[in-house]
Amino acid sequence: MNLVFYGCLAVVGYHLLQVFLLVSFKVPTNSMVPEMMPGDFILVEKLSMGPRLFDSIKNDYPIGSILLWKPLEQKDWQGKCIGSYTLPDSHGQQIYVLDGYQRLSSLFGCLTNPEKSGLSYDVKQRSETIDLYYDLDDESFVYMGGREPRPWQVPVYILMSTMDFRRYSRKKLEPHVKEEKLEIYLDRADSFSRSLVEYKMAVIEVTNAGLDDAVDIFSRINTKGTEISPDWMVNTLAYNDDFSFAIEIDNLKMRLNRYHFEGISRTALFRCYQSAFDDKMYIDQSNIEKLARRNDFVEVVKKTTPHVERAVRFLYNELNVIDNKLLPYNTQLIFLMTFFKKLSNPTKEQIAALKEWFWTTSYSNYFTIYSLSSQRKAFAQFVDYLDGKSDSMIFMDEVRQKFSTLAMPDRISLASVRCKSLLLFELRYYREVTGAAPHTGGLNLKKIVLQEDNTPANIVPLSGLEKKLKWGYNELPQQVLEDEMLRKSFFLPEHYSLVMNESDVKVFLKNRLSIISQREKAFVERLGMTYTG
Repeated sequence: MNLVFYGCLAVVGYHLLQVFLLVSFKVPTNSMVPEMMPGDFILVEKLSMGPRLFDSIKNDYPIGSILLWKPLEQKDWQGKCIGSYTLPDSHGQQIYVLDGYQRLSSLFGCLTNPEKSGLSYDVKQRSETIDLYYDLDDESFVYMGGREPRPWQVPVYILMSTMDFRRYSRKKLEPHVKEEKLEIYLDRADSFSRSLVEYKMAVIEVTNAGLDDAVDIFSRINTKGTEISPDWMVNTLAYNDDFSFAIEIDNLKMRLNRYHFEGISRTALFRCYQSAFDDKMYIDQSNIEKLARRNDFVEVVKKTTPHVERAVRFLYNELNVIDNKLLPYNTQLIFLMTFFKKLSNPTKEQIAALKEWFWTTSYSNYFTIYSLSSQRKAFAQFVDYLDGKSDSMIFMDEVRQKFSTLAMPDRISLASVRCKSLLLFELRYYREVTGAAPHTGGLNLKKIVLQEDNTPANIVPLSGLEKKLKWGYNELPQQVLEDEMLRKSFFLPEHYSLVMNESDVKVFLKNRLSIISQREKAFVERLGMTYTG
């Protein structure tokens, strides 16, 4: 694609009027398609990226390809923004930019002459993040950020037109620059102008393909291996001026901060919404085009959001999942959301059954040992229980007579479901012994003996308690050793001092592991499971 194309855009404008958004990058801006709120997703190069983009063009370095998708269906849309410019309404063929929107937005914004385009634009935004200048003195690219440019600092869009640069030179350069410097500046301007006009970049166009096919192609050929999140696909298809699904999820994630669940993936949250429409469990994007075009899409999404938040609050308050990294399976969130969607005022017995379900599915590696078809059967039985059609939430296939745990892990890793279950049990036990819920400080794993490995015997999960107990980088605080209740809550053997030789430490950790195993075994067996120590 020749960059003269972008010069033409400055005059006719409509070549990019159908550009929509499927990929995005976080930074506050209002240059968005579709329009979004500050704190969402930026569609122009960050301040450090704009200069690098044009420096690559100047030196004839590759800047990547543009991947376009023309959908099978057309849809009218109202004017949006790109590169600080507001585009008029369009009734033509839509074109989605699957990859390269940042580059496209920067090129359009920086190379379009605001005085000749006929488009309205955001003056403040353009001044701060779009209006890029080429410094003819040191051959660099800079944003002025509201500062007055020097005569030899030229807006890059001026260099797109020989006639525009001649006028600029007569007015700005020639009266203020010495003749020997002027010749150098003119040569540099001419060289960069030719680079702009002659530069070519690859454009890949996907036609006659549905959304899933287009996304699959994007995921296969984009250089970073970036996935397009399902909620952004739906947001693009279902977008209207009054509601944005992506913003709904953004706002939900902000509210989940208080439970330290801000790190939960957008896809995990999307699956909850996806399942809310027909009480089925989804693990792929098989129904998203149909979903986005439902007449009740906005209504169901808005009703589902508080159920998702209530599910996370339940995990945090009742099950001590004090950080999304401690959630054994993201799939469990779908089940919990469904529980609160169907039972707005559950009984104590139903809450107790839900807790038992959570611990059983966590300790048994439930969503690992069962195939996807069995997981769907498990979800169907869960729903039947909520609808009063089954006596048990927990699905068990014909082969399995009893669930069992995996063996005690050698090391603590938050990538392991077994480790997460153990840490959650320890937090639960602390709460049971002390009568106090974990503190609100989020998850913090502390070593008892600094020099030893991250074994279950040597790791203590804390939740803000490290501040109360003054547990810094050193080993066990004296306060813990002197408090019988704290010693019990942390599974500490009787004999421990801050001064022990290496063999004493080994014995101590062995004894602590034995205490943990005994307590955990008793808990697991109350769930009706077989404990593998």
